[in-house]
Amino acid sequence: MKRCPLALASAALAVTLGCAAVPTPKLPPPTSARPDEAPVAAVREERPGGAAFEPELYRTAIAQSLEAYFVARPTNASRVGEHRFDSQWPDVTEAGAARVVEDFRARAQGLRVISAAAPEMANVTDAETDRPRLDALLLADALEADAFEAKVIRPIERDPSWILNVVGLGVASLMSHPYAPAHDRLNALDERLAQVPTLLKTARERIKTPVRAGVENMLIGAGALARSLRDGYASVDAKDLAGDVALKARLKKSADLAAAALEAYSADVARAFAPASLQNAGVGVEAWSTLARLRDGVGESPADVRKMGEAEIARLTAELDKVLADSGKPGETRAKLVVRMQEDTPKADKVLEDYRTANKGVEEWLRGHKFVTVPWDRARLTIVQTPPHKRGTSFASLNAAGPLDAVSDAQFEVNTPDPSMPAERRAGLLHFHAHGALENVSIHEAIPGHYLQYLHIRDVGSKVRKVFWSSVTGEGWAHYCEQAVLDEGYTTPDPVRMRVFYLRSALQRAARVVIDVGLHDGSMTFEQAVKYLEDNALQSTEAAKIEARRGVTWPANMFSYTYGKLAILKLRERVKAKEKERFDLVRFHDRLLSLGSIPMKYIGPAAFAGE
Repeated sequence: MKRCPLALASAALAVTLGCAAVPTPKLPPPTSARPDEAPVAAVREERPGGAAFEPELYRTAIAQSLEAYFVARPTNASRVGEHRFDSQWPDVTEAGAARVVEDFRARAQGLRVISAAAPEMANVTDAETDRPRLDALLLADALEADAFEAKVIRPIERDPSWILNVVGLGVASLMSHPYAPAHDRLNALDERLAQVPTLLKTARERIKTPVRAGVENMLIGAGALARSLRDGYASVDAKDLAGDVALKARLKKSADLAAAALEAYSADVARAFAPASLQNAGVGVEAWSTLARLRDGVGESPADVRKMGEAEIARLTAELDKVLADSGKPGETRAKLVVRMQEDTPKADKVLEDYRTANKGVEEWLRGHKFVTVPWDRARLTIVQTPPHKRGTSFASLNAAGPLDAVSDAQFEVNTPDPSMPAERRAGLLHFHAHGALENVSIHEAIPGHYLQYLHIRDVGSKVRKVFWSSVTGEGWAHYCEQAVLDEGYTTPDPVRMRVFYLRSALQRAARVVIDVGLHDGSMTFEQAVKYLEDNALQSTEAAKIEARRGVTWPANMFSYTYGKLAILKLRERVKAKEKERFDLVRFHDRLLSLGSIPMKYIGPAAFAGE
């Protein structure tokens, strides 16, 4: 069947690179010499001993801080649906990064002062939010986390694949969702692509001490990105561009230049930093702890977080042992049970088709059971292949339209085997996508997991809570759903198989907690992390390597799935104990989702009367 070039661009082409100087973005002027000075002074003048709330000053401070974020992070702006910056890239020069760090830290300081004067609840008309104090704190945390990562973690210097993710997001955010006519989106894309060679040149100059995992991820994704650019834009039909023949020619030229720049960047980095000569150094326990606190509100020490993961592994292993005792074959071990189950895989060219069937079954169950409120009239989900820039670190993911976009569609991206992959990597992916596992992955990524969460985020009462996303709550909710739907009676024709793959998934997430901390506090080498995943998450070596590379390059991220799931379960038990016979599961889930994906530490007090 003939494939539309635009469809190829949106599915396979969430990615790229290209020429021309990258303009330096201008941050919006602060309210005075320092971003926090005017709001703080005005608040204190109103009531010297205890600050009164000034809605106009509050709105100004929030609006200017959001604008500063969008200007500094234009690809993130495109992702959430703020499309005034669609032709731009972030300033990745060292001077530009330092300027943004200073600005974000100053704004965060001012927002924390403002939050002290802001009420918990407010008239949305006055404050443009229903929860002024919460929004000010969340925005301060987000800006401070961004500044800390840029200043201390310095991902552009340690991870050569980091800039590829920036470029991939910059393309995917324009091409994955029909928020505007194709002509407008492709015109913005052409402008972005034209600047990529310069962007890559700057990024290359900043690479100092790369980690091995980052170089390996770069090598996995770079060639696929280049191919997708050339294939995707070599034959774009002018009718898809409103007859703009000149744009068609420019776009092909920009895509070709971008592809060539990507290949040159990858080759140069690999030449200068041979993977075999590199280490997989972590960021350190203090940096890990700070990231977890600022991004996700985590108060526990990394050591305590790790103990949480180890305890969950022990609990899940005991549950798997019970399944093994009841349904395993004589002499079968846990690992052999999982191997037997995962041998029943889709055909390599039928993976997406089988996911569509599995996802349909999950949706049918949800329509007939009281689990959570689903706005089915707004759900527009397609299942596609994972874009190239994610294939080194992702098995499956969701790419939803931004909460500020008028459209509400989403792409459920699945990392499918490719004939160009080594045989062991193809086998590892197929085993992950075995029959019986497909439903579990669908529950996590689509509805009731991530996609439903994004649909609810579109309805929250503030722009701040639409723009920023906590992994602990976002991934925690999706992982929680895997368990919760089974607890509520969801099953498949083979319930044992479904239970085994749920437990495999849960063990994978719990093991992630341990390796996330261990890789960065220095207690675990990369090889030990791979072995830990093989032994405790029952993963193939290839799958374990994908996980471990992600652990190295994304510090304080992988722990969030299990941490968030357990936090939701604890909150549910506290609410049940308080509400007793009044407790309603649908209402609990709806309240949990009503505030957006904000850190769990804020959800109990805000949505459940102090819990």
